[in-house]
Amino acid sequence: MATRSSDWPQQAPGEDKDTVQQRDTWPSWDPEPRFWQDVLMEQLWQMFALTQDWGEHPRCMKQVPGLGQESKDPGPRHLRVEVLPKATLVFSSAVPSPSSSEGARKGSSGLGTVQELAGKAHQFLKPICWDPEDFEDTWNRPDTLPWQSKKLAIPRRVEKMRRLDHGEPVLATAVSSFTRHAFTCGRGGVKVWSLVGQVAEAKFPESHLRVQTQGAYLRTCLLLSNSTTLLTGGHNLAGVSLWDLTAPSLHVRMELPCAGLTCQALAASPEDSLAFAGFTNGTVRIWDLRDQSVVRDLPGHLNGARSIAIKGQAIWTGGLDAYLRCWDLRTAGEPQEYQFESQIMSLSPSPREEWVLVGTADGQQWLQPTLGGQKHMVGCKDGTILGLKFSPLGQWWVTVGTDNLVSIYSRTAGTTVVQVPESSSVMCCDVSASNRLIITGSRDHASVYQITY
Repeated sequence: MATRSSDWPQQAPGEDKDTVQQRDTWPSWDPEPRFWQDVLMEQLWQMFALTQDWGEHPRCMKQVPGLGQESKDPGPRHLRVEVLPKATLVFSSAVPSPSSSEGARKGSSGLGTVQELAGKAHQFLKPICWDPEDFEDTWNRPDTLPWQSKKLAIPRRVEKMRRLDHGEPVLATAVSSFTRHAFTCGRGGVKVWSLVGQVAEAKFPESHLRVQTQGAYLRTCLLLSNSTTLLTGGHNLAGVSLWDLTAPSLHVRMELPCAGLTCQALAASPEDSLAFAGFTNGTVRIWDLRDQSVVRDLPGHLNGARSIAIKGQAIWTGGLDAYLRCWDLRTAGEPQEYQFESQIMSLSPSPREEWVLVGTADGQQWLQPTLGGQKHMVGCKDGTILGLKFSPLGQWWVTVGTDNLVSIYSRTAGTTVVQVPESSSVMCCDVSASNRLIITGSRDHASVYQITY
């Protein structure tokens, strides 16, 4: 079929064509976003929205709080700069923001005004009102039985849908399927890209979080699971910054202190209550995000904690000293240690099984059991592994490195199922929560791939 059934014009009995056309022109986002934790919650919200009496456009009606009437305003095109004290990154924009103009007319420009408007005006990253067919749990291939789920399947094809011209080496990436935005982190800052629309190559990001401190640079970023907060860390910064992505003007909501330490790895607990950072001196620090307090410092790897993985009540750290360590967050005892033959470059916990995936500098991939037992090799690349990530349901994972290939491996078979060539080494990767997008970072750009099952 050339188009999906949900894309066809729907005309109810008694409606004329003008009414149908007017209904289809309503904007497809909500100014009061609900950040779903998983696909099921999104489906429930869609079902709820379809049962409400919201007039001519029941699926995606938006209403400005306090006005009592619908608005067709698609939201601000750019945002105003607001920097909190001690913030070392600022948001830059080239076009004045409607919200900032309104604030100027009211004669107030303080941060308190910005925070007050955050819940009343336009949020920065709005969740798109997804079509229910985007989340249908069926697979229409003729060789598949009706009850089989495509969410439990292995990718059949991976197609590049967009190139993001970051302009410098991309050290870390993140992608949100709920807001359809991608994040690319380089030494100079983080660029935010919209994934809405059919654009093969994007040269201008929607926003740019720049490093302003002299002699400082970024090394990593992390998007929390609810897509509302972005963590950034690097060298010569006052701390790990938490950027509020729901406010009309981007600003640092809090700083997690780590003065004098260079952050090169970030992680968060599944419920987003704890943040973890690995530093070049080998220390791993844990913060409580509710009060920004330091919970614990873990002494660790001699040559730096290169990667962190959270699995249950344990934190796994991989170092350039070729040791994998497991710390129990409930006790103050010594960690378990597992020695590898090469430096550990990347870790990813299995979301469904008791495994941690380990990628090493010699190109080997290992599954380390988290409940004890011997590790076993599950693949090898012709080059150093620089990044790997399990899919949200654990049926496959993606691996990137110096072999200029984006490789997808089947969890059950332990073999490569899809490979996509890149023009240079691929330094990082991420998989969207929807199980449909992969983003990778290379020498001067990032690539967004769409998965077909």
